[in-house]
Amino acid sequence: MNQVPYQLTENSLTIFWEGKPYTLRKDHVNFNLAKKAILEARYDDLGDLIDIAKAVENFVEGDIEVKDEVVYYKGHRLHGVVVDKLIEMLRAGMKDSAPLTNFITRLQANPSANSVNELYSFMSYKSLASTPEGKVLGYKGVQSDYWSTTGNADTIVLQGKTNDRHQILNEVGATIEVARRCVDDNKDNHCSFGLHVGSYDYANSWAGEGGKLLLVEFDPADAVSVPTDCDFQKLRVSKYKVISDISDTRKELNKPVYEANKPIYGSDEDEDFEDYDEDDDTDYVDEEDDMEERVVNHYLNNPKDLLHNNPHLLDDEDEDDDYDMDQTDNNFLNN
Repeated sequence: MNQVPYQLTENSLTIFWEGKPYTLRKDHVNFNLAKKAILEARYDDLGDLIDIAKAVENFVEGDIEVKDEVVYYKGHRLHGVVVDKLIEMLRAGMKDSAPLTNFITRLQANPSANSVNELYSFMSYKSLASTPEGKVLGYKGVQSDYWSTTGNADTIVLQGKTNDRHQILNEVGATIEVARRCVDDNKDNHCSFGLHVGSYDYANSWAGEGGKLLLVEFDPADAVSVPTDCDFQKLRVSKYKVISDISDTRKELNKPVYEANKPIYGSDEDEDFEDYDEDDDTDYVDEEDDMEERVVNHYLNNPKDLLHNNPHLLDDEDEDDDYDMDQTDNNFLNN
């Protein structure tokens, strides 16, 4: 066979095969094989090595279709990091695409564009697993009796059992759902209202030694926001199901659908944080300290809220010495 036109760089290889260009990136499963075939002038072998690229072009599963590395849902073109991830995994020779394609399909039912982008940032950063049906598995920390650590009187609970303190019971098998408008959709409001699901580290820390660590499942359509604090380790949802109690094993799932990635918010604030220099004379304010200060100031200006969210303060004067102010900021949440 005659020499095949190609362009080889350190990170990619573009082959012009039968009049069309096929690009294999360095992370492609056949990159090194194709590179070796070209260096050894074995051009006849290149057709087999770019079969995966051709499969990407012709990929169809359910309502998801890929043409010329463009992803469509019911004929409408999709954009964003989740689409890029699908293409990347197809290039790498992914055999079972159902979890990711079903995830994308469910994601299309989410009414918020911001929620769609933020959810995948959370997942790709923390490498949470996805089920074959396209739902997401995460973690949740609750009290030893399975009640949520905090409650909110203003939250409209559609499914789930609550008590007189507005806490929610998280028994295994229970489906918890609140009105979507009762979940804060602003990612910059760090300590706020809504149902919370987190990474293993976040939920395990929240449960503590005496609490329960739960495995929960939620639909991408029910994701609302990913707060930018806590290293992007938590998100707010309007509905989830308690799958199991893993308090005894305290073992993190080890089968994510894809590898970890960095958050994609890409704001100037994030870049400034990355460039922080310990020798810089500028004062650095820790995010948690700032949040605690804002919560304390809120209660100082609104003392009625303090009593409303912490009725135990009225139970016994002797308990005042044991009161932990760190719990105050958590009473904004329905964790």
